[in-house]
Amino acid sequence: MVIQRKFDHTPVLISEDIPENTEFWNDLMGLGILIIDKDFIDEMNKIASEYQLSSNFIKIMTDVNNMVNNYYYSSNENDLSRSKAYSMNYVQDEDGMIIGTKLSSFKGKNVAECSEKSIAAYMILKKLLQGKKFKPSIMLSDLKTGTEVGPHAFIVLDNENAEYPSKHILFDVHNPAEIVMNGEKTLTAGLYGLTDEEYSDLLEGKECSPTLLLNIFDSNYKEIGEKRIYGAKSKEKLVR
Repeated sequence: MVIQRKFDHTPVLISEDIPENTEFWNDLMGLGILIIDKDFIDEMNKIASEYQLSSNFIKIMTDVNNMVNNYYYSSNENDLSRSKAYSMNYVQDEDGMIIGTKLSSFKGKNVAECSEKSIAAYMILKKLLQGKKFKPSIMLSDLKTGTEVGPHAFIVLDNENAEYPSKHILFDVHNPAEIVMNGEKTLTAGLYGLTDEEYSDLLEGKECSPTLLLNIFDSNYKEIGEKRIYGAKSKEKLVR
């Protein structure tokens, strides 16, 4: 299986199981190929299996956000550039050809971004929510924040039997949301409610700026910081 962004930036939606040795091509971002290896899959399954599922959806998603960050980030690792992390861990085939980089090699390296985090969150959620009402997918699209626009990966969760804001939820595992409550600033998981129109727009490659889920449920929360526009077309091939 190969997962690859489209050069015209048409969104890509992945909802099926991701098998061992799937290749995730990061060529649009000036990087190499991620190989979703057995060690990585086993670790994601273990993380999911050891989690005590809550009835509180926002708590589940916040916990998944923390699980992903705990896997990829460590205070003990020397700082590396993302491209260096790719090149240091290349895998070669029997003929000596470079075929990619194992995703498990990014554990604790402090370089994971939207692609690596979305794959981890998706695989954890796929196992956690098996047989449940929410169905997760990975979406490869674009994101504009301020003047910066580039390719972006995030999670979309669907519950066709629900109504807004629980029917379609965007989970940006790479970008926490900054909020203010009672005058205090804090960070929370990037969970957004999508209307049917916003969801359709994303699938069609149109832009939308959804509302933070916490803000929908409780007006005392206020998201601050630069506005995020998902699906905004990027002309760049290289992003952060």
